[in-house]
Amino acid sequence: MIKLEHSLFSLPFVISSALLAIHYQAGEWQPMVFLWISLCLVGARSAGMTLNRIFDAQIDGLNPRTQSREIPSGVITKSNAWIFAILSLALLIYSALQLPPLCFKLLPIALLWLFAYSWLKRVTWLCHFFLGTTLGGGTLGAWIAITGNLESLAPVYLSLAVSFWVAGFDIYYSLQDADFDLSQNLHSIPAKFGKTTAIKIARFSHLLTPIFLYLCGQELMLGIWFKLGIVFTLAALYYEQKLVSENKIEQAFFTVNSWISVLIMVSVLLELYA
Repeated sequence: MIKLEHSLFSLPFVISSALLAIHYQAGEWQPMVFLWISLCLVGARSAGMTLNRIFDAQIDGLNPRTQSREIPSGVITKSNAWIFAILSLALLIYSALQLPPLCFKLLPIALLWLFAYSWLKRVTWLCHFFLGTTLGGGTLGAWIAITGNLESLAPVYLSLAVSFWVAGFDIYYSLQDADFDLSQNLHSIPAKFGKTTAIKIARFSHLLTPIFLYLCGQELMLGIWFKLGIVFTLAALYYEQKLVSENKIEQAFFTVNSWISVLIMVSVLLELYA
């Protein structure tokens, strides 16, 4: 039900944030810190997705697109899903304890975000942007894990870039369920404003992503490799929009977005170490 590769959407951005934090404070590579950061992300991502599947099991059972998911179809019981969610949360909490004190102090906010997302679609169309901040917050956490503080605007810009990127592709993905969401009084942007307007909002969100990446680069005085990464990211986002217009939403969601996070990570590695 929850695949390790699901973490690949945000893990490269989290690694990029940690590497940039080392560059910012002129520090050294700390393998164990990177391990705990990665385990925090995997724990949070696995817990969040599992909780979402548990809370949405009844809705998924009514939606023709999601009826075959593991909980509605009976492949996995809710009890077993809860066990996995609790173990994932335990991994997150234990890993956060190995990082600077500020990481653990902020942990309750992360836990609240993980539990809240699954319910927001029942309340507000801003749920897509809330999901964005959930993944974007991981880049802030990685920066704090390295520096122990949040004294630079660079991780804030990077977090906003990730947040709007995630919100944009989540809006695209929800296009598939616009009619169902409307029938069930669920508050996705496509259900609230219609598919045409939803696509415009997603495109605007994705336009903000390279802008905030550029601001992050300017804050840290990054050079040509990082700027090239932004250009390739912009091209990938354009290609994603093209796929969506051709109704190839699954390909746009899973394939292109994996490229984007890796593109930025590679550009950061080249910028700092080439």
